[in-house]
Amino acid sequence: MTKLNTSNSVMALATTFADKGDWTIEQQFVLQMGSSYLFAHGLGTPLAKDAVTEVEVPADGEYTLLVRTKNWTKHWSDGPTPGIFSVLVDGEANEMTFGTEQVNWYWQKGGKHSLKKGKHTIALHDLAGFDGRCDAVILTLADEVPGDSLEEYFEVRKALLGENVPEDKGSFDFVVVGGGISGICAALAASRLGLKVALIQDRYVLGGNNSSEVRVGLGGQINIDPYPSLGYLLNEIGPDRIGNARGAHHYQDDKKMRVVAAEQNITLFMGYTVVEVEKSGDCISSVVAQEATQQTRIKVSGKYFSDCTGDAHLGYMAGAECRMGREARSEFGESLAPEKADDMTMGVSIEWYCEDWNTPCDFPDSLDWGLRLDEYTVEPVHRANWYWEVGMMDDQVADAEKIRDYGMYVAYSTFSYCKNRYSKKEDWQCTHLTWVSHVSGKRESRRIVGDYILREQDLTRPIHHEDETCTTTWRIDQHYPMEKNSKDYPNQEWLSYGVLTPIDFYALPYRCFYSKDIRNMFMAGRNISVTHIALGSTRVMRTCGLIGEVVGMAAAVCARREAFPRDVYTTYFEDLKELMRKGTGRTDVPYTQFYHQVDRTGHQAEDR
Repeated sequence: MTKLNTSNSVMALATTFADKGDWTIEQQFVLQMGSSYLFAHGLGTPLAKDAVTEVEVPADGEYTLLVRTKNWTKHWSDGPTPGIFSVLVDGEANEMTFGTEQVNWYWQKGGKHSLKKGKHTIALHDLAGFDGRCDAVILTLADEVPGDSLEEYFEVRKALLGENVPEDKGSFDFVVVGGGISGICAALAASRLGLKVALIQDRYVLGGNNSSEVRVGLGGQINIDPYPSLGYLLNEIGPDRIGNARGAHHYQDDKKMRVVAAEQNITLFMGYTVVEVEKSGDCISSVVAQEATQQTRIKVSGKYFSDCTGDAHLGYMAGAECRMGREARSEFGESLAPEKADDMTMGVSIEWYCEDWNTPCDFPDSLDWGLRLDEYTVEPVHRANWYWEVGMMDDQVADAEKIRDYGMYVAYSTFSYCKNRYSKKEDWQCTHLTWVSHVSGKRESRRIVGDYILREQDLTRPIHHEDETCTTTWRIDQHYPMEKNSKDYPNQEWLSYGVLTPIDFYALPYRCFYSKDIRNMFMAGRNISVTHIALGSTRVMRTCGLIGEVVGMAAAVCARREAFPRDVYTTYFEDLKELMRKGTGRTDVPYTQFYHQVDRTGHQAEDR
C-alpha cells in the first residue's frame, strides 16, 4: 500500500468544481468505484466549456498533478483511446494527456507545476467528446502516488478532505430507496395512507428506465382483476406515449415530479446513493446516502424500508439472501431453465438515436479504437431499440460501468462506420448523432429471496395462492444473445433476441414482496423474489408499479397494526385486501395507460 504524504497535498473532487462547464455528473457507479465523477459526454464533439474550480496550495513548491481517471475503451481496443482530456493549472496545460493508460480507475501521474502558496485554478479540458472521465485531482509536493484500491482511495479522501459525517435527516415511517416506477408508486401509496415517507433517488430525475435519461416505454397492463383499482396510481405518473429511444419530452419527467411533489407526506432526496446500512438485529434502522454533486452524506432512519433499487443494493448491504443468474432446471422443475445453473442474465440496453437534418456533418472515424464492423455485421439503423443488449455474460453489479461503456462503444462505432465506411454512406451525410444514453437500461441483476420464490409453473399452470395481489400480464419474455452476433463477436455480443412464452394473467403472491431475512424490508420492482425465468414476466414497468403500490399499502398496514411485513401475510392480509380493492390512485384524471406489447418473435424493427 502506497501512502501519500497528505501534509503537503491538496485534493479536489471533480463533481465539486465550482463551474462544471459542459461536463456531465455521473453517479451510477458510486458503489463500485467509490465516487460520482465528471465525464465528457459530447457524442464525438469536444465539450465547448471547461470545468473549472479553485484550490489553495499549502506552500510554495513544485507540485505534481495526479488525476483519478481510466481508459474506458481499453477493455476492447489497444488503439489510442478517444476518452481523453487535459488539465490546466492557472491556464497552463499539464504536459500529460489524461485517460490514456489503465482500464480500471487509477491515479494517473502528470507533470509538475511551480506554484506559490495560495489559490490557483484547475480546469478540465475535454479533447474528443468521447466520455473522458475524471473523479478527482491532487496537487502534491510528494513523490508518492496513492494506491488504486478502494480502501486506499477512501483513506486519501479522508486525509485530504476530512471525515464525511452524515447529516441526520430524522426518522420516517417508511423509507423507499429507489425512485423508479416501483419506488414512486410505493412512496405515493404509503403517503396517501398517512405514512411519513422518505424517497431516496440516486438520480436527479425520477422514473428509472422510464425517465428521459434511459427512455424505455412502459410495458404491461394495469387495472386488472382480482384488484382492478390497482393501477390508477401509475396512471397519474405514467407518460401518455409509448416507444423507446424517443425525445426527452416523450417520457414526461415533469409529470412524475409534479405528482410526487404534491404529496406533503413525502420527503424527496434526489441525487443520493445509499452507501451504508445500519441495522438493529434483523431490522434495518437507518441508511447513509451520499449526494452526487457535493458528495455530502445524510442519515435517514425509519421503521420500514423498501428496496426499489432494481439491483437490490439495499437488501444486499443489509445481508438479505440474494440470487443472480439462472437457476438449474432441476431446482424448481422449470422447463425453460437451463440444465445447469449459470451466471447469465438478461442484459443492458444503451439506447441511442440519430436524425436526418438538412445540414451535412462529420463524425470521427473510430477505426483506431472502435468495434471492428463490416458490411455484414453493421446494423445501419437510426434508432437502437431493446435488442441492442450488452452484458449478458458479465456481472451486472460488479461490471456495471464496463457494461454501460460497451453499450456506448457499440453505438459510437456503429454510427462512425455508417458515416465513414458504409457502402451507402452518402445516405448518412446529413445524419446527426442526436442522443446516446449514458444511463444503463437494466433488465436483471440481483433478486432478493422472500418467503416464496415465484417460478415458471406459477405463471404457466397457473398456480393460485391465497395471498394473491396485483397481476402480471406480460408473457415470459427471455432474452438471449443473437447467435450470429455472438459468433462474429465472441464474448462481446451486442444484439439479442426475445423468446416469448404465453401466460394467462397471473396474480402475484404477496410473499414475493418482502425479504425472508430482513424483518422490516419490502422490495418492489425487478428485484422481487422470483426465479430468472419468472422475472421474464414480472420485470416490465407497469407491473413493477403495481407491486410498488401494493408494497406501499402493506407498509401502511404494518404501521397501523405495529406489525412486520411477514405479519401482513400471516395475520393481517384482509387489511391489505381491503386497501387493494380501493386502490390509492385518482380516477378523476385522464386515463392514458393503454396496453402495448412488442411482438418480439417477429422482425426486430428499429421504430418499435
